[in-house]
Amino acid sequence: MDQIGQVVEIQGKNAIVRVRRASACGENCSSCSGGCKPTTSTMKALNGLDAKVGDMVKVEMNPGAYLTLAFVGYILPIIIAVAAYLLANFLTTDSLIADISAVAALILTLAVFYFVDKIPKKSTRFTSRIIRILR
Repeated sequence: MDQIGQVVEIQGKNAIVRVRRASACGENCSSCSGGCKPTTSTMKALNGLDAKVGDMVKVEMNPGAYLTLAFVGYILPIIIAVAAYLLANFLTTDSLIADISAVAALILTLAVFYFVDKIPKKSTRFTSRIIRILR
């Protein structure tokens, strides 16, 4: 997955890049009457090409890694919450306990993801990297 963005900050060997978020409408804003405004997001990318603040760059992420992260971040917490609900519903007849179990499992899963994300990683498999300086 490649995206084009602008370097807004340098943090050691990484660059913070502001990229335009893709939307489902096709990004043809000049002919659209929807009235939506294009939004941006920032991402951290390995700065192996020594890009400077203000440079327009092309950023790449392994598509397989991107899909894996999307599954783990969005689908896996839902699967865990549903499994917790079904298990609690099987073990008890009180639906309130099953509901609380599902919410607690979802919160616990997201908390684990949050703290695992803070651990320094040696692998660059899931790291975006700058592959070209455009200007």
